[in-house]
Amino acid sequence: MNQLNKRRRITGPVAAATGLMFVLTACGGSGETGESADADALTIAISSSPSADALQSIAKDFEAETGVAIEFVDIPYDQLASQVLLGARQSGQGFDIVQYDSPMLAALAEAGALADISDRIDSSSEYDAADFSEQVNEYGQYGGKSFGVPLSTEPYVLWYRSDLFEELGLTPEPNWETYTANARALEASGIDGNGSGFGAQIGGYYWLESIYLHGGALLDPETCSPTLDSPEALAATEAYLGLLDTTPASVVNGGGNEMTAAFAQDQVAQQINATGYWSTINDSAESSVAGKGAMAIPPMTEDGSTLMFGWLIGVGEQSAAKDTAWEFLEFALGKDGTRRLIEEGAPPPARQSLLDDPAVLDELPYLPTLIEASERGGHLPYITQMPEIITALSVSLNEAASDETSANELVASAQAQVESIVAGLTECG
Repeated sequence: MNQLNKRRRITGPVAAATGLMFVLTACGGSGETGESADADALTIAISSSPSADALQSIAKDFEAETGVAIEFVDIPYDQLASQVLLGARQSGQGFDIVQYDSPMLAALAEAGALADISDRIDSSSEYDAADFSEQVNEYGQYGGKSFGVPLSTEPYVLWYRSDLFEELGLTPEPNWETYTANARALEASGIDGNGSGFGAQIGGYYWLESIYLHGGALLDPETCSPTLDSPEALAATEAYLGLLDTTPASVVNGGGNEMTAAFAQDQVAQQINATGYWSTINDSAESSVAGKGAMAIPPMTEDGSTLMFGWLIGVGEQSAAKDTAWEFLEFALGKDGTRRLIEEGAPPPARQSLLDDPAVLDELPYLPTLIEASERGGHLPYITQMPEIITALSVSLNEAASDETSANELVASAQAQVESIVAGLTECG
C-alpha cells in the first residue's frame, strides 16, 4: 500500500513472537549459498496479513505431499525490508522465500536479496503467467527482470454504498464530474460523500492515485523528472482538495485503516480505496454495512490509470533451495492454489480465469472490477527514494488540508520537494 496496503492488511497481533525478534535462519537447502537445489526444509519470511495466514494453511498440504518442512518467520511490516536485507548480507543466512510489498522491491532487488525468477515464471505451465494481464505481470518486475509474483492484487477502485446510491438515484460512473456530484448529493442526504485520506503518514498515496486517475504521473518515465506541476496533477489536486468539506475528520487525519473504518462504520458512502479491504467491509463482526458495499471502476480521464498495490512474493537470492522454493510458489499460487488462497480468506491475485468460476464470483462479487482495474492499472516508480517521497507528500497534503493551502501552492511545493529527493536519478522504471 504498501505503504498503505501493509498497514491496512495487518490483522490480529502486529506480529507473531518469531517475528518480534529476528533470528537469522540458514536457508533450507543444502549446499553453498546461492545454489539451486532440492531441499527438505524452507524458511519463509512473512508479514501478518490474511495473505500470510492463507500461505500458512496451504503450507500444511505442501508439507504433507512433499515432506518438505516449512518454517514461517513473521516480521512486522515496518521491519520487513530491513530484516530481509540483514539476512541477505550474512553468508549462508537469509530466507528461501520472501513476502514483501511493492515499495520494497527496488531496495531488495538492488541489494541482491531477491532472485531473478523470470525464466521460472515463463516456463511454468502450472503458474501460467498468461492467465494474468501484462500490467499484473509487470508489477513484480524491476530492471526488466521478475523478482516476484503477485500474492495479492489490490488496485484502487471506487467503493460505494449500493443501498444509498439506489435510494438517492445515483450511479457510480467512472468520471470525476459524477464522483463530485454524488459526493455532494450524499452530503446533502446526511452522510459524508468522500473518504480519501489526507493523513500525514500515507495520505500521499491517495493524492498520487488521484493524479494518476487524472492522467498525470509522479515522474516522467524518460527523464525521471518530477511532473507534479503538470496540468493533470493540478486538476487532480484541485479536485482532491475540493472535496475536503465532505470528508470525515478521522479520514482527513488518517490513511487506509481510517478510511476503511469510516466506510464500515456508516460514516462515509463513497471513497477511492484498494480492493484488499473487501473482507473488512463485508465482515458483519467488524462492519455495520456488511452486504451493502460495492465496487466499481474509479473515476478517471481518458488517459488516466489506477494504481496497483498488493503483496508480492519471491525467492531469496541466497537460498540454496531455489528449486524447492519455486515448487512451493507454484503449489500455492498456481490456478488450484489461488482458489485455496481465496478459501482461506486472502485477497486474490488477479487471475483472469477466476472469472470463469461461479463459486469464486459468488464469494468475491467485486472480482470483475478487480480484474478490469488491474488491466487499467500501473504502479508507482520502483525507486529506492519512494518512502521519502511518500512521507514528504503526505506531510504537505496534511498541512494543506489544515491551513487552506491552494492547489497551485501545494503542487509547486511538492514539485520542489520531489526534485530535491530524486536529484541525479536516471533510472525510474
